Amino acid sequence: MKPKNSELAASVRYQKKGSRYTVVSHDSRMSHIGTGRSACAFRIQNSQAVIKVYYPDSSQLAAEEAAIYSKLESVSSFPALHDSGPNYIVIDFIEGRTFFQCLTGGEKIDTKTIMDVDRALMHVKELQLNPSDIHLHNLILTPEGAVRIIDLARFNQTKNCSQWDDLKAAYHKFYSKRLFPKRMPALLLESIRALYKRNFFHI
Repeated sequence: MKPKNSELAASVRYQKKGSRYTVVSHDSRMSHIGTGRSACAFRIQNSQAVIKVYYPDSSQLAAEEAAIYSKLESVSSFPALHDSGPNYIVIDFIEGRTFFQCLTGGEKIDTKTIMDVDRALMHVKELQLNPSDIHLHNLILTPEGAVRIIDLARFNQTKNCSQWDDLKAAYHKFYSKRLFPKRMPALLLESIRALYKRNFFHI
C-alpha cells in the first residue's frame, strides 16, 4: 500500500546539537538524500518524488515554499509540487548532478548552462519573486543537459542576494578560461564557500 505523505513526514525524528539538526530515524520507505539549513530531503521509495521535511523551528517554511513552487509551476526549470503539509512538501525527484558534483567530478559546465540559469531566474523575477540563496548544491544539471533549480524557500525575501551574480562572475573570470582546472576538490569548494559567507572576499 502506498504510504501517505503525512505519515512519512511524521516518521522523521531530528536531534538538535547546537544550531544543527541531524536525522535520528525515518520510515524505511524513504532514503535520506540531502541536508539543508531548514530541512532534510528524502526520496520516497519506488517513486520519482522527494519529500522535504522541515526542522521543528522551520516548519512555517513548508507553506511558504509550497506557495513559491505553485507560483512557478509554469517554469520548467523548477520541480513540480505534488503535495504539502504543516511541516513538509513533496516535489519531483530530479535525476542529475548538482553543479557542485560537476565541479568535483570534472564534468564541464558550459556557457549555455549558465545562460539557462539566468533565463530561469529572469522568469522568477517576472513573477514578483526574489531569487535568493542560489548556490552550487541547489543547481542541478540533468542527463539531458537541462537546468533544474531546487530549494526555493527564500525566494520571498526582500533583501538583495548577489550569490548567483557572484557565481556567474567567478565562472566568466576564472572557470571559463582554457587553462583553469575543470575538476576541483570538494574541500576547496567548501572552504571558498565558507569564506564567501563570512564576507572575507568578493568576486
